[in-house]
Amino acid sequence: MNDVGGGILIAPTDLKEVIYPWLKGAKEYDFTDIKEGLRLHLNESPYPPPDFVLEAVTRYLKAGNRYQHPDLSKRFRELAAEYNGVEPDEIFPTTGGDGAIRSVFYNFTQPGDVVLSNYPGYSMYSVYSSFRGLREERVNLREAGDWWQEDMDSLLSKADRSRLVVIDDPNNPTGSPMLQANEDKIKALAERVKGIVLLDEAYYEFSGYTASKLVSKYPNLVIVRTLSKAFSLASFRVGYLIADREIVKVLEKGSTPFDVPLPSLIAGITALERPSYAREIASEISGNREYLYRALKSVGLKVYKSVTNFLFFKYGGDLLSPLLKRGIAIRNPIKDFYRVTVGTKEQCDIFVKELGEIIEDSNTEQR
Repeated sequence: MNDVGGGILIAPTDLKEVIYPWLKGAKEYDFTDIKEGLRLHLNESPYPPPDFVLEAVTRYLKAGNRYQHPDLSKRFRELAAEYNGVEPDEIFPTTGGDGAIRSVFYNFTQPGDVVLSNYPGYSMYSVYSSFRGLREERVNLREAGDWWQEDMDSLLSKADRSRLVVIDDPNNPTGSPMLQANEDKIKALAERVKGIVLLDEAYYEFSGYTASKLVSKYPNLVIVRTLSKAFSLASFRVGYLIADREIVKVLEKGSTPFDVPLPSLIAGITALERPSYAREIASEISGNREYLYRALKSVGLKVYKSVTNFLFFKYGGDLLSPLLKRGIAIRNPIKDFYRVTVGTKEQCDIFVKELGEIIEDSNTEQR
């Protein structure tokens, strides 16, 4: 121990002994954001939350000095259960869909376990895997015309040595359906895996299919949901898990009824009391998606069909930099492939116009 100044003894601390080895090389979520301009990179809804949600949240803000009563969490569970045709004790509220995914990674895996996912897939699976010191295995999706397909044989062959199988269904970034709530496929995975099958249904309101009712038949099946997309509540961070009662009980042991902040909880409750608006938004965006799909094809791009609120397209050149200079942000998840969020029709028109000019300029330079 060292003697410092007034005789206080401070023990020297070597952070190499404090920070676990796998944390030093852990990945982090990385993206380029813009404060102003056209945000088409985070799969947000282009429409604001409805007034009735905002009004309900505002009424509760004056109670922000108190912890929310557990009855609010109970109410959220009841509404989410009704929305999904399951039981309230099969619902676990979380801070957004990411909070739901994180709760499974952190509570049902240990360093050294194998986590199996698709490639390409949602980037946070790799982030959580590296932070937990997990061993990642991936199954490459297969390009099949206008869609991307699951390689079910490879998935099953690797599942039997995996602690966690996580599948975003529909897939992000391709927008393609994967298992599509097919019970035979889900049953096969649930029986093979050594732990949990996690289905990330973040885009359920757009795809229209769900495996939610199968959690009562396959106790190691867990489903992720979020109110960030069609419900237009991205910054409120409201999500939930649908899972077997025993899994929910375990997750409750490491949480409190106060984990989802009061404004978020009220927003989620109010939204689920009147979910028809989310269906209307999903329908509107789906129409805009088809409009954007045709527009992108008209400028000569290879565009893939989608059952989400984004489109995946192929282009062998840099689009991020020139688009950012024009105040537009999209994603480049893998080399030569881009993902663009579907906005309003006006936003779609702006994007296609700017993109077309960039591609034309690039073609001119190459001549």
